[in-house]
Amino acid sequence: MRIDLVVPNHASFGPDAIMSAPDLEEMGYDGLWFTDHVVGYEFFKPVYGSYWLEVLAAMTHAAAITERVRIGAGVLVLPYRDPVYAAKVLTTIDVLSGGRVDLGVGTGWCRAEFQGLGRGHAFERRGAYTDEALEVMRLCWACDRDEELAFEGEFSNFRKLRFNPVPVQGSHIPLWIGSRGHGRAPLRRAAKHADVWHPTGLDPDELKEGSGKLDEIAGRHVPVSARLRKAERGTAELAEAVAAYADAGCIQIAMDLQSKALPDFMSDAAEFLDSVAHLQGAA
Repeated sequence: MRIDLVVPNHASFGPDAIMSAPDLEEMGYDGLWFTDHVVGYEFFKPVYGSYWLEVLAAMTHAAAITERVRIGAGVLVLPYRDPVYAAKVLTTIDVLSGGRVDLGVGTGWCRAEFQGLGRGHAFERRGAYTDEALEVMRLCWACDRDEELAFEGEFSNFRKLRFNPVPVQGSHIPLWIGSRGHGRAPLRRAAKHADVWHPTGLDPDELKEGSGKLDEIAGRHVPVSARLRKAERGTAELAEAVAAYADAGCIQIAMDLQSKALPDFMSDAAEFLDSVAHLQGAA
């Protein structure tokens, strides 16, 4: 099992947490994940405030100061971004990191944030936009060096476009398709595109049920991961929860420790990893 850590790019100590990425790598974490919001709203509290370091920039810096650990977006809200431009930024991070990017993908949920970013018109069609954006990004990533690309869709239209370089990792950056449950539309998206299904808010039994539905739709086995928040659980209880997700078939956990300050974050990170070290690497 991969044991990954959510780095708090939403906290006032976010810059120092990101600068600590080499220490987290040295601890033994397999991946570092960053969260995608751009602006804050009162109703984000108590989980989030108004402080946000932009996710792709944060990933870039973390990639630059580490050597081994994988760098993930969990999840990138595609309707906030032009897909060709997003594909270029992600490819750049992948090339400069030596192929260490994992891309979590989501449709977004906060209408107010869509409006604040000038994307209010996209909110009602965010699922369709995400589906098309994935097609565009995969087209760009899979092209030959001098191939001219064309696409005609509802949101993107271009021709004679050349996209170079392409990701180090092959035909596309690994896609971790997120969802807030196992509704049919997110599962269809995951069935078509996911290298990994990356839901949030599901307990182990719900995740196992959703995984079965997903495999049936996809006609293949789609690996499953989960993002967890520490909440009020102690270390032992948290380790038991991770073990339950491993038993449900998870190949990875991205743990959000919800620490309040940098010293707490670093000590919590070390304590948590030590408590689940027996699961790390296990199938």
